[in-house]
Amino acid sequence: MSTRKNLHERYHSRTRWQSKIIKDNNFTYRILISVINKYVKKPSLRILDIGCGAGTLSFYLANKGHNVLGIDISSKAIKECNASKKALGLKNTDFQRVDFPDRIPNGKFDVIIFTEVIEHLEDDKKALQSIYKLLKPNGLMILSTPSDTAPLHKLGLTKKFDQEVGHLRRYSLIELESLIKKSGFNIIETRKTEGVLRNFLFINPLAGKMIRFIKFFISDIVTFTDNLTIPIFGYSNIIIVARKA
Repeated sequence: MSTRKNLHERYHSRTRWQSKIIKDNNFTYRILISVINKYVKKPSLRILDIGCGAGTLSFYLANKGHNVLGIDISSKAIKECNASKKALGLKNTDFQRVDFPDRIPNGKFDVIIFTEVIEHLEDDKKALQSIYKLLKPNGLMILSTPSDTAPLHKLGLTKKFDQEVGHLRRYSLIELESLIKKSGFNIIETRKTEGVLRNFLFINPLAGKMIRFIKFFISDIVTFTDNLTIPIFGYSNIIIVARKA
């Protein structure tokens, strides 16, 4: 068993099946959801969710009528995804344990979700090239990853977190855009997201326990406050939407 698979099996040791589908204002996913909903509008698209984890985004998209394949290196994550699929009654989802990019699933896809994954992979160029091959003509890739200019990262406060979750690198926006373009994509949108408040909640274990309580209007308030910090302190995450040329 590879070191990376071991790490992700440990990470998902507490992952449990889901009985509910997230809403648009879910604090953890709301930024990604806003991007996804901007571009994923046509009905019944074929979508690949790489590094699907517990399947949260996969189920969100399937609930909108899309046909979704979620893949992950963790056997535990895939097991819980299949349990969630049964509980939620979503037949338009499928889940496979795939060690991407050394292995890739069969078929072609209209949209590929590639969020918070590229920083874990040794061969990021191979990953992007594989995604390009998996996309249908004019297909979309929605990618997100931590920024190397994150305020807390520049202060040296993300080192332990990055090691624990298996981050091999962080990217500058220029570096990431160049890598994506060299893989054949046309970039259609770039977003600098996640202020210092939101980033702190995700990288600090104690603060992270508060996330489960950030719901409903509280999610709106915390998000509004966090957005105010970005012009002052800088952003922590990059989202890029790119189209197969």
